[in-house]
Amino acid sequence: MQQDLENMKKQVKDNIQCLINNKKLEESLLMIDEYFKMVSFDPEMYSMKAIITMMKGITLESEIILKNALEKEPYNEDLLFNISYLMDKKKEDKQALEYFCKARLFNADSNVKVEDIISNFKSIGNNLRVIQGTIEIADQMHTVTEGLKKIGVSAKTLNYYPSYLEYKSDYIFDINLFKDINKANIETKKLASKIIGENDVFHFHFGTSLTLDYSDLQLLNELGKKVIMQYWGSDVRMYSKAVKMNPYVKVKDINEDGIKRRLELISKYISNCIVDYELVEYVKDYHSNVHYTTVTIDLKKYNFIKETHNKKLLIVHAPTAPEFKGTNYILKAIEELKVKYDFDFKLVQGMTHEHAIKIYEQADLIIDQILTGSYGVFAVESMAMGKPVICWISDFMKEKYPKELPIISANPDNIEEKIEYAIKNKDILKDIGIKSRSYAEKYHDMNKISKDIFTIYNKI
Repeated sequence: MQQDLENMKKQVKDNIQCLINNKKLEESLLMIDEYFKMVSFDPEMYSMKAIITMMKGITLESEIILKNALEKEPYNEDLLFNISYLMDKKKEDKQALEYFCKARLFNADSNVKVEDIISNFKSIGNNLRVIQGTIEIADQMHTVTEGLKKIGVSAKTLNYYPSYLEYKSDYIFDINLFKDINKANIETKKLASKIIGENDVFHFHFGTSLTLDYSDLQLLNELGKKVIMQYWGSDVRMYSKAVKMNPYVKVKDINEDGIKRRLELISKYISNCIVDYELVEYVKDYHSNVHYTTVTIDLKKYNFIKETHNKKLLIVHAPTAPEFKGTNYILKAIEELKVKYDFDFKLVQGMTHEHAIKIYEQADLIIDQILTGSYGVFAVESMAMGKPVICWISDFMKEKYPKELPIISANPDNIEEKIEYAIKNKDILKDIGIKSRSYAEKYHDMNKISKDIFTIYNKI
């Protein structure tokens, strides 16, 4: 019985196609109406009806037909490509590209090219609209975006992983709210379809993209969009290589094969990446174009505190990942020194970034991390406030950084000694703090770094 029905449906469709080929449009529409009396819903038939109405020039009816069908089957390839074609004919470029992207993202086996559907897609987006995503790393996306806006670039951020730190973002889409990863992937593909049509430059961070399965990367590549990946550390850091540069290092991801596979997949579609000088060792064998930048901050948000008025020396440590910052070594050193010296110590954790900064402003000495071998955002923020910073700088990275780097270098073997030296020589801390502010201004100013990023965009 089922086979008989399928044979009947095929015969009717063949007859309708024959009528269309012979320009007998009214007859074909009548036959479609008769067909729907027997079959309540058939997306292929809806597509045929829409094509006929388009041929008759009734585009509004075509649009209604396709949209009604998409309500029942929202990811159908033919329906989506047909409505994309229709939007293109109506000169509604963004919608045309959005429907096309949705068709491609939800139909992985599709080999339809954008030029087969959309006539003028290459003219979409000549104003260099930038989207950064999809994870915020220490306020870096937001800061760079603010800097880009200052030089007239239309730039926004998208964050899939908001945290207690409450960094600002133009769009927040918390995928952690989805218990079903498949549902989350569907929703990100829907969002990606819209975002791709609205932007020209896609600046991704920490090995993420618009979709959870990276299906957007091939599409972005085919569309000729400018795409770049910025790596930040644990997303690419491999222990086997890291330990050769720094004997104290710990890595968050011990699955080097997983890191390599992700790099291979990303670099297949993205030839350009951005890293600092430490991370180039991990990405140079994958991305053909490696660009360099560094941490950026908005100096106006950080008050330059030339001196504090604490009765006792205040030391602050603020680890987001204690195991990888060497917090246990730091706490042990503080405990030993408390026996001999009278000073205050604050461990800052689990609070908003805004609240944490108020504590940093009160500090006389800030301890960052003592394992990684390079300094990060926290150290730069502290230097911008005129704070002397203790942080482990490996021999490898000392050669990469400017000679005037004012950071007090310490590792697990000498952290107690370095803190004790600072306690005994409090008078030198003010001078180090002044040099720290100057260093932040010279090398980490948002206005300078954002211009460098914009230059990189133009090179892609």
